[in-house]
Amino acid sequence: MSEENKALLRRVIEEGWNKRNLALVDEVYADCVFHRPETGELKGEDLKQFFASIFPAFPDIRFTIEDLVAEGDKVVTRYSCTGTLQGEFMGLAPTGKQFTTSGLFISRIVDGKVVEEREEWDALGFLQQLGAVPQATEANKALVRRMIEEGWNKHNLALLDELYADCVYYNPATGEIKGEALKQFLASMLAAFPDIRFTIEDLVAEGDKVVTRWSCTGTHRGEFMGLAPTGKQLTPSALDIFRIVEGKVVEERVEFDTLRFFQQLGAVPPLGKAEDKAAA
Repeated sequence: MSEENKALLRRVIEEGWNKRNLALVDEVYADCVFHRPETGELKGEDLKQFFASIFPAFPDIRFTIEDLVAEGDKVVTRYSCTGTLQGEFMGLAPTGKQFTTSGLFISRIVDGKVVEEREEWDALGFLQQLGAVPQATEANKALVRRMIEEGWNKHNLALLDELYADCVYYNPATGEIKGEALKQFLASMLAAFPDIRFTIEDLVAEGDKVVTRWSCTGTHRGEFMGLAPTGKQLTPSALDIFRIVEGKVVEERVEFDTLRFFQQLGAVPPLGKAEDKAAA
């Protein structure tokens, strides 16, 4: 029976889906209760209409069986799938974009018919490829832009505290800090440089990481890292790498010109003057 059930699923995929034989699909799924995360439960006419909507939307759709495992009345199919969105599908306008996705479905078969099927698949990746949902890298870049433009430049400390709540932060001047120490450091920056403003010069992302090259201006008007206010203006620049998980910065490493920064604050003399003093 298991081999017969596997043969039925192969026929549905190879003859029904890949050869556009909707009549075969409708016949095999006539009494099926179908479950999919984005559609919920479908059956009867609703399921028939859902299947019928797939071919006009993706006329070149093609499934490949990667694994087929059967026991008793159940068959598990792991598949990959490719296609191009050329017609309306579940509210999505045609984009002409191609997708490649994968999934698993478990089918219960009785008397040569699929009576129940549950599917789990990469719906997010599918929608991202079609342009319906931003790619994770774009979402992460947008988060960093928001953090700089709304958090730092508009002095929204509450936003910074929210985004950095679980962050491990490092820069050459502070070393590694996190938790309450990081929260206090962020607050001290805004208090010491009330006119601080960051400009994003470059923004590059891959996976869960975003790299920013930024420049900055500000005036030293409050105590900072033990240095009394000087009224001096600063123009530092840096490279900053963020690791982002579920919309939060979980790690940040900053590399910047610490020598120039502290020279502008007057805490370190220019190199020529330091050498003159040493010679004297």
